[in-house]
Amino acid sequence: MIRRSRALLPAAALLLVCAVAQPAAAEGAAPVVRPVSGISPLPADCGLPPADGYTLNPNAEVLPALARDPNRPWHLVTVFQQDRWNRYGSNGAVTAVSDDYGKTWQRSENLPPFSRCNGGTAANGGDYDVTTDNWVTVTPSGAAVAASFSLSRAGDVTAILVSRSADGGKNWDAPVTLQRDDNPRFFNDRPTVTADPYHPGVVYAVWDRIDSTDAGWVQPVYLAKSTDDGRTWTTSKVYDVPNNSGVIGTQLVPLADGTLLIGMHHETDTEGATQVIRSTDGGKTWSAPTLNVPAPLAVGPRIPDPDNSGDPIRNASLPLLAVQPGTKVVNAVWQSQEADGTFHVAYSRSADSGKTWSSPVRVDKTPTGSAAVPVVAASRTGTVAVTYYDFRNNTSDPATLPTDVWAVTCSDDCTQSGSWREQHIEGPFDGRKVPATSVGRLIGDYTGLVSVGATSFTSVYGVTTGDPANPVDIHSAAFTG
Repeated sequence: MIRRSRALLPAAALLLVCAVAQPAAAEGAAPVVRPVSGISPLPADCGLPPADGYTLNPNAEVLPALARDPNRPWHLVTVFQQDRWNRYGSNGAVTAVSDDYGKTWQRSENLPPFSRCNGGTAANGGDYDVTTDNWVTVTPSGAAVAASFSLSRAGDVTAILVSRSADGGKNWDAPVTLQRDDNPRFFNDRPTVTADPYHPGVVYAVWDRIDSTDAGWVQPVYLAKSTDDGRTWTTSKVYDVPNNSGVIGTQLVPLADGTLLIGMHHETDTEGATQVIRSTDGGKTWSAPTLNVPAPLAVGPRIPDPDNSGDPIRNASLPLLAVQPGTKVVNAVWQSQEADGTFHVAYSRSADSGKTWSSPVRVDKTPTGSAAVPVVAASRTGTVAVTYYDFRNNTSDPATLPTDVWAVTCSDDCTQSGSWREQHIEGPFDGRKVPATSVGRLIGDYTGLVSVGATSFTSVYGVTTGDPANPVDIHSAAFTG
């Protein structure tokens, strides 16, 4: 039976330290689920007050990312948004660490100063109204590096920041600014950060940057590289796009043979595609897309509401990659869309460092309706896991949207839909209680998932609690493929 916690933490408490659990569920057993977050640790009234068009969701945590120490698989670091606004991010970002595969979590002693609510000031480089799109990685030395898209509430000032933690996520340094624009013509967006496990000291961050002019718009890829374990960085534009087109959702992954891949969502004013580009010279030059398949617009059609209530779930059709460590095998997932408008999980595999890719197949097992927000991880033995939300347990009550978290895993012949086995992770919970945005309910643009063993995985994701004072928490689940 899945264990859930609905207890509230005291406002001054650290993250809940949970009862003893196994690092992953035993073969055939139900996943082990534990809470990660509770009441907001941010100072009361630290952010801007609500204003016309801006609604705050106190004690709501969303969009968790997760990283594993490459040399200590029991050591995990997560970062998630805290106190989400309906527009442009959250008051702060919270980080937490686990030293037991996700059995227990402890909030960091200080938070990366990505916003004023996180302790950001003009002096330390974190003087921003809100933070969003946070990501995290752990280097071979054990240092953690977190990324943030930090900005003014109106979005006229945007910046990409990174913060380093020499002790694996417990204490965070002042941020380094990779890119900042005060001119609203430019808009930085959606960073990810990745340590190279094969070249100690090398860390990459990638993001997109919109440039709007009277002649149209472009949204190229920017890359920052560190060769001193995330202390200092150099930034450059590395992949350009034609006028009136651009990319979002960039994620860089290194391979053992030195190849670098960037997975991304490319779109024009009318069409979208999942793409992967590759570099064999350390990121100096990049190929044309080697994977290029149609995908729904990133903020275009909403995920269909099973109740037709006019309160849909936000679409987040951004691709993610996972490399089988030490090999040339790369796994890609993204949201596809069927002719009936429903969304599903598409999967493709490359066995040659991203040069060629298998034909996409659907891997979710959702019987009716949509599967949303897929994320992928791969173990050293080649077991692949994908988690997602769906609404198969929805009822006829339009005021609620029962939502579940699922995982599918595959260990052989993963390019065939029938090779994937599904298991239930958690739910149902009411998806109508996640924060509302202008493009639908924010169940997430991504969640966190890492391999922690030969066939074991740990996931972090958001669930609603049923408590109006603490509407959304982050949970952690351990499961076996």
